[in-house]
Amino acid sequence: MSFAPGRRRTTFAGLAVLLTFALVACSSDDSARPTSTATSPSAPVLQPGKPGEANSSLSGTQAVPGKKAEPAPADVTFMQDMIVHHAQAITMVDIALPGLTDSQARSLARRIKAEQGPEIRVMKTWLEKHHKAVPPQATNTRMKADGHHGMMPGMATQQQLIDLQGAKGPAKDRQFLTLMIRHHQGALTMVGTRGRSGTDDDAERMANDIGSVQTSQITRMKSIRSGLPQ
Repeated sequence: MSFAPGRRRTTFAGLAVLLTFALVACSSDDSARPTSTATSPSAPVLQPGKPGEANSSLSGTQAVPGKKAEPAPADVTFMQDMIVHHAQAITMVDIALPGLTDSQARSLARRIKAEQGPEIRVMKTWLEKHHKAVPPQATNTRMKADGHHGMMPGMATQQQLIDLQGAKGPAKDRQFLTLMIRHHQGALTMVGTRGRSGTDDDAERMANDIGSVQTSQITRMKSIRSGLPQ
């Protein structure tokens, strides 16, 4: 079969028009269809609460981590003060340990120093991270605590440290344990003070660890002291 030239041109022109309409229709469908990069609401994220507090649910931008908030003044004060407090505890151990006669008292004294030395370094690092002042006792535990630091709960006076240095025999054990029990009780007071207005998670963990360990050690020291000869 043969076609006339005029009819062939008409047929090709019609096909071109149909093809143009088809391309336009496809383009319209694609633009109306949502793209894979469109933002969709994210599922809620469960945020664990602090000890004693209920969990909370975060959604949308709440669940996206942002710039970490500045620690509360109570957190900074706690870290600074506890460095000085720990430093005196280590000083008390250094003064008493060579003359302690009770093996349990000696063992506990060594443990206190072994625990509180690293804690001082952790608190120093925390303060440096947040660009806060670091007490000089962080690197020199024998430095005297003056002013406000000398008045912190449980701190021994200079005269009490002198008396501890001069004590002999079981009296030295008793004096050391009595001073350290009071010192630990003061630390627990400081932990409680921070807990009322502190907000930083790392400071809270440090405070909780100190509270737990020193509560246990107070019980242990009282038991050792009760077994000393009169």
